[in-house]
Amino acid sequence: MSFIEIDGFQICYEKYGHGQVAVLIIPGAIGRASCDFDFQFDPDHPGCFDFNRFTFICVELIGWGRSCPPERPYGPTLLHDDADRCDRLMRKLGYNEYSIFGWCEGTKIAVIMAQKFVNNVKNLILQAPYIYHDDKMTEKLKIMRDFANWDARLRRQYKIIYNNNADRAEKLWQTYVDFMIEKYNDIYTDGLLGPKNENGQNQIVCPTMIFIGERDFFFTVEQCENFTKEFRNGKLIVFEGCGHFLQRRGAIKFKENMENFLLNKN
Repeated sequence: MSFIEIDGFQICYEKYGHGQVAVLIIPGAIGRASCDFDFQFDPDHPGCFDFNRFTFICVELIGWGRSCPPERPYGPTLLHDDADRCDRLMRKLGYNEYSIFGWCEGTKIAVIMAQKFVNNVKNLILQAPYIYHDDKMTEKLKIMRDFANWDARLRRQYKIIYNNNADRAEKLWQTYVDFMIEKYNDIYTDGLLGPKNENGQNQIVCPTMIFIGERDFFFTVEQCENFTKEFRNGKLIVFEGCGHFLQRRGAIKFKENMENFLLNKN
């Protein structure tokens, strides 16, 4: 674990591996990559990433994890500010070219970066992409707003991230959920991907892979099939029998597809 100062904020990050291929990992809301993707960063697990080929920089976004305090600066420029800071993080660490993996909330920042830093971002991987927000998503977030409705293992995981303070973790989560329900569509009236071309595709040009669990609570395979068509170089991988945390049940498939894609073997 290390900290780096950007825009006056002390941003926490973890570094795994020493390979030539640099990958920025952006976790989901209130999360930490080494907890959400514990198998992938555990050398004793067969699903662990290849640390000889890759270097993973796992950021903890301002206001979450160990980048808290301060409180998360919710507002109309939040995601674009996150994107700018993540790019500066990578360049300050010496990675002028890198790939990005984003999960759920992290996919928002990832797609902004892929559009904005075209010469820096080589590949894009999105797991459970949360780019659009509709009434169905609002209802699902309302169901999951209270920790009482979470799986016991998941509650324990986020309790650990916040020094065994479950109330703190729940408050951060509920603040995030309320912002998404009340403000997201007002701020991003046209979505995050900007204008599309005559083929209905966005402006992202780098190779893009999308992962979705067949049983994901928040997003359907059909949604991701349609979403993948918006990318010029998009490919969808469905994890049968897996849910939102597909990286656990499908750890080997996850590792193989992600590494092969980053090495241009897919």
